[in-house]
Amino acid sequence: MIVDIHTHVFDAGRHFGPGLNADLARCGVDTALWGNVEERHLETTAAADVAIVFGLQASATGWNIPNEMVAAHVAKAPKRLLFFASIDPLQPAYMDELEKCHRQLGAVGIKLAPLYQNAHPQDPRYYDIYRYCVKHGLPVLFHAGTSFISGTRLDYSRPVHFDTVAVDFPDLKMVLAHLGHPWEGETIAVIRRHANVYADISALYYRPWQFYNSMRLLAEYGAQHKVLFGSDFPFTTTGNSLARVRDLNHIIANSGLPAVAPEAIEGIIHRNTLELLELPNPTLSK
Repeated sequence: MIVDIHTHVFDAGRHFGPGLNADLARCGVDTALWGNVEERHLETTAAADVAIVFGLQASATGWNIPNEMVAAHVAKAPKRLLFFASIDPLQPAYMDELEKCHRQLGAVGIKLAPLYQNAHPQDPRYYDIYRYCVKHGLPVLFHAGTSFISGTRLDYSRPVHFDTVAVDFPDLKMVLAHLGHPWEGETIAVIRRHANVYADISALYYRPWQFYNSMRLLAEYGAQHKVLFGSDFPFTTTGNSLARVRDLNHIIANSGLPAVAPEAIEGIIHRNTLELLELPNPTLSK
């Protein structure tokens, strides 16, 4: 089974604030090229058996994607989509939003983004969220590593900060997105230490040399089994990500550098993400 653990839905025209739009323009990202993100999400994620879907609530950086909209989108394809809620700890009723998304909207996991939400991963407000997630068996997917946004502290996204979270909450299922690039080494150090901490490889194939070296480092540390497949739709698609991940070794050509083992690549693509994170399998629902 192929699970795409990292896909977004939103309407950029309605859900992005002026600061976010300015950051996107500064970095040359044309949101018009994404088309109708909701329609394309249903089409392109069909390359996986299951896709995990979320928006982002981050008032500090201009993201305002309603959890209700994401839940309604998931309801359009309930046999292959799973809803992760995004909770903004800067909002006064963030715990009420968490409980509503879990109990009323059917969230089976949570998406947090300290860099976007302008809060340290060890902030007491996040700790409230972690305690709830441990109590109710909800995994947390964190944005980790760099981003195009401005105005917040990049340090909040350093993978090493999640090590303390894992020590304080050993039963919390955690996924560090994007292998924490450009701190892949830190991410690998964290995920191999903790039984319940994983990483995904979303949005990494764009930088093939860096991606190749990260995959070799995973092999040297024996940590490939802690890595999950994700695309980062709409910044790419599930199908394109699968193709480019499988084509990883083209970067070394005839250089004599060691290849990344094809079985390691396929192991990531076919990893039993649902079982590892104790998520329901929507393909089995009636």
